[in-house]
Amino acid sequence: MGESYFKIKGGNQLWGRCEVHGAKNAVLPMLCAGIMTSEDVLIKDCPFISDVENMIDFLRDLGVYIVREGRSVRVCGVAQKARACESLCKSMRSSIFALGALLSTLKEVEICMPGGCDIGARPLDIHLDGLKKMGANVEWQGDKLRCFANKLVGARILMKYPSVGATENLVMCATLAKGHTTLINCAREPEIVSLVKLLRAMGAKVSGEGTSVMEIDGVDKLGGAVISPIGDRIVAGTILCATALCGGEVSVEGANISHLGALVDVLKSKDCDIEGDENFLRVRSTGRVHARNIVTAPYPLFPTDLQAPYFTLACFSDGVSVVKETVFENRFAHAKELERLGAKIALSGDSASIIGANNPRMPSIMRAGAMRAVDLRGGASLVLAGLKLEGESRVYGTNFIDRGYEKMEDMLCSLSCHVVRKKDE
Repeated sequence: MGESYFKIKGGNQLWGRCEVHGAKNAVLPMLCAGIMTSEDVLIKDCPFISDVENMIDFLRDLGVYIVREGRSVRVCGVAQKARACESLCKSMRSSIFALGALLSTLKEVEICMPGGCDIGARPLDIHLDGLKKMGANVEWQGDKLRCFANKLVGARILMKYPSVGATENLVMCATLAKGHTTLINCAREPEIVSLVKLLRAMGAKVSGEGTSVMEIDGVDKLGGAVISPIGDRIVAGTILCATALCGGEVSVEGANISHLGALVDVLKSKDCDIEGDENFLRVRSTGRVHARNIVTAPYPLFPTDLQAPYFTLACFSDGVSVVKETVFENRFAHAKELERLGAKIALSGDSASIIGANNPRMPSIMRAGAMRAVDLRGGASLVLAGLKLEGESRVYGTNFIDRGYEKMEDMLCSLSCHVVRKKDE
């Protein structure tokens, strides 16, 4: 059977309206939180993406009864075993959320190093340092990790970096620990606020979400809940980037403009107007891109997950842009593919200097062609390049893109683009 790819006929503006699905990075920890109670937890608007389906399979392998009811997923009860399947762990990064959920309920967990996109080391030391302070014992056997505890107790935990995953793991664990926990220098992302909203609906006592200090008072047990995650700000941001790049007018429902403040500040210009509120965005663009410098950093600064889509915009700008990636050390894989199309890029460590194709002093020609995605957000950036360039482009590696974008080709076609999924014969 041939390899799947997106066939893109570029050169068109984007027009119309779309709605973003529930945020991947909110749904995945929510599903894990659902196994922290014997009662049912119903999570609405779960996207049909491979990361969510893999998480469902992962939890089922732990003995959890889970039912997908259309766009909702019902998690029914706690896990029956603490040892996770190695192949399912390696299918996604988010298997790491089992640490907090299983340790808090079964007092034991055994997983192997999680998989996901190859964008950097993503060590577990911040997760494990916090769990140890709550009373967990940690053992490594090769790439297998075992954590166990006779009793989990509240603690004062200073995180050396505001890790999103570690913050989510530690807050889940602390909800069922004895006593009070204070998390200092924790991550502030909207997806964490969404997780805490679920935990609080389940009976957890948590405050301070969305700030750098969170306070948690442990409870004896959690109950059931019904919850909707926030809209996916990264999908919404990708749409904003595509429209800013290609021109047109697009309305995006289900996205909160305040969650995208750093991106909006970079994109807005005399050629790109963006407005919105907590549930709606509208972008109007002439398709002319102005050079900007960006530095990725934890929320509320520029998100690393939107670095690659913005990188593509910079390739078509009217000047020289510098993109500095401070979160992950291996997140410029898309640069090589864009260079194959004619982009002028110079990489140096964690920075990329990009000479825009419309730079009047050093103009260049970029042409449609074949590209290969090797990670999720980098794949999205290659699709954006295909949308901009006249002619036919192909983007291989659709399996990476499917991890975070639900039927990306359908979403883009609804906005007057020409994108179809095909297979080599």
